[in-house]
Amino acid sequence: MENGNSIQYLKVKSDLLNIIDSNQHQIGDRLMPELELCKELNVSRAALRKVLDELQQEEFISRVQGSGTVILKKRSKYTLDLSIFGGAAETLSGYDTLGIEFFKINEIAAGEKFSTLLEVGTEDRLLDVERIRCLDGIPAIYSHNVLVKDRIGYTENLYAEIANSLSKTMGWNVETCDAIIHFRTADADLSEKLRIPHGAPLLLVEEIARQKDGLPLDYSLDYYVTDLFNFHISRRKQ
Repeated sequence: MENGNSIQYLKVKSDLLNIIDSNQHQIGDRLMPELELCKELNVSRAALRKVLDELQQEEFISRVQGSGTVILKKRSKYTLDLSIFGGAAETLSGYDTLGIEFFKINEIAAGEKFSTLLEVGTEDRLLDVERIRCLDGIPAIYSHNVLVKDRIGYTENLYAEIANSLSKTMGWNVETCDAIIHFRTADADLSEKLRIPHGAPLLLVEEIARQKDGLPLDYSLDYYVTDLFNFHISRRKQ
């Protein structure tokens, strides 16, 4: 699929899923006729039908000639508790397992940027880990972690939940985490990785995990597809 067509396809699918998820529709309701959907979404009938075919395969809808398009399910929304320190699986409410669609690990030199963030020399070796995490088979989180190789000992358990694996199997003693929350939109790279439209809203959590002595162990960037989450945070009066 050419890039322009791919961008249009992702946008139409996202817009149609937002219609299905809206409070205006319940499971069992019929969507408006195709011609009205084309007008609503400003898309050709051929492009709309391509999206409808995929949503039927994914069992969001049922299409029967002469009966219209019926909603079978909506996307699940999971609560992400930003008050809790830990990996994504530990901060998601009501969900036990995050699938891994993509995993990549490289060894890199710290350079100027990471030497400052992780308090190491510019030539010190770091582990650069990328993952795409899925909820119900749908890409939901792009995670990018940079870890100080000499401080974690070994790398066998970096595939799944990094924070949990390192604390339990590598003897980490993470005491504090400096976190900054950003609001972003998907650029071309994140659009491709998470299969969302270019410009789709994302919530970015940028963190540095530290040991009890304050020594940094991990710098991470987690991009969350906002359509799939309810974000929660507990605030206390000081």
